[in-house]
This record gives sequence, structure tokens and C-alpha cells, in this order.
Amino acid sequence: MHAELTTDGGFGAFPGLARPVILDEKDLSAEDGAEFSRLISAARAEAGAARPRAAKPVPDGRTYRINIDGDDTLRLAAADPSVPPAFNALMDFVKRHGHR
Repeated sequence: MHAELTTDGGFGAFPGLARPVILDEKDLSAEDGAEFSRLISAARAEAGAARPRAAKPVPDGRTYRINIDGDDTLRLAAADPSVPPAFNALMDFVKRHGHR
């Protein structure tokens, strides 16, 4: 599987944030690969569940997109201030293990 995290918006213009964070499962250890798969499954389930009413967008808030390509494709999106927990966990994992 291959993940790409894109962040848009926020206060000021930071060119480094415009480039996506890329993570390829083949670059992970077996343990991290299993955690990556678990986080994807949790984010997929969370995205399919009924959501409470979204919070009002905040000025200078960021939007996040995670695209997962592999056996099947998954497109996830969230925005400040209401980033769902499983999405946030997957996003943190991609940031920690991926590269720009």
C-alpha cells in the first residue's frame, strides 16, 4: 500500500507543507506494516460510520487529505477543528514514517 498525505490552508504560506508526505508500506518493518494496515482499517470504518454534525470551519484552519492506493483505493478528508480520531492516528503515523 502507498499513502499520500496532503495538507492545505493554515496561517501563512509554508512551501514545505504544500508537498505531500509519502509513505510506502514496503519501506516499513513487519510490525509497522501491520500497524499501518490496522490504522487504515480503523480510518475506513470511521469514514463509513454516521458522523455527528461537523464543527464550523475555523479561520486559518487546515484541511487534510489521505489517499491510500493498494489492493483498493481509499480517499479520506478532514478539516480543523474536527479531525476524527482514527483519521488523526493514521495522519500521525504517515507523518512519522513517511517523507516529503
